[in-house]
Amino acid sequence: MQNPPHVLTVDAAGTLIRPWPSVGAVYGKTARAFGISVQDEEVDAKFYEIFGKIQKDQKATMGEEKDFWRKVVLEVFQAFSDGRELDPLFEELWELFARGDHWRLAEGASETLAELNSRGYRLAVLSNNDSRLRSVLADLEIDRIFDEIFISSELGVEKPDLEIFRKVERRFNKNPSHFLHLGDSHSRDFLGAKKAGWSALLFGRPVIEQDQITSFKELLEILPR
Repeated sequence: MQNPPHVLTVDAAGTLIRPWPSVGAVYGKTARAFGISVQDEEVDAKFYEIFGKIQKDQKATMGEEKDFWRKVVLEVFQAFSDGRELDPLFEELWELFARGDHWRLAEGASETLAELNSRGYRLAVLSNNDSRLRSVLADLEIDRIFDEIFISSELGVEKPDLEIFRKVERRFNKNPSHFLHLGDSHSRDFLGAKKAGWSALLFGRPVIEQDQITSFKELLEILPR
C-alpha cells in the first residue's frame, strides 16, 4: 500500500465476528424450545432471505432497532408457527444475540488488531448494526482495542451512504485518504468505502477483488510497521 492509512475501520458481523454456531442453529434450537418444529437449515435460509428483503426497505435506526428485528423474526417463523404467538420467541432471541455467547471472533482478529495497535494504527468498528453490538464486543473482550465503535442505528445512517463515512472522518478529524475499511459486503463495505474516497479491502470468500483478504493476519503484511 503506497500511502498507508492512519485509521483502520472494521465491519462487525461477517467480518470481525460471526454468529455461533449459526443463525439457523440458534433460531432453530430456541424455536423448538417454544414448541415450534423446524430444522436449523431451513430457518437459516429463511433468515437470510427475509433479512435481506427487510434491510432494503427499512433501516434499524436508534429507537426502531428492536422493531426492525421483531419484523425479521416474525416473518422468518410465520410459516412454521402454526398460529403460535411469536413475541415471546422474539424477546428470547433478542436477548440471546445481545450477549457474546452466540458470537465468535474471526480467527486471528484479536492478535492482529493488537499488533496493528502497537504499530500506531488507530482502530474503529464501522458496522450496520444496533446498539447490542457494544455488549457483544465487550463480552468477547475486544471492545477496548478500538478507539471508536460506530454503529449505524446510533448514527442514523448506514453503509454505503457517504454520510456514515463522513461522520467517521469528522470524529477522527482526518480526510478520506487516511482511512482503510475492511468488510465482507461488496456493495456496502468495499464499494461504499471506495466511493467515499477511502482505501478498502473486501473480506472473505470467494475472492472477487484484487484488494481482498481472507484472514485478518494478512493485514500485517499489507500495513507496514
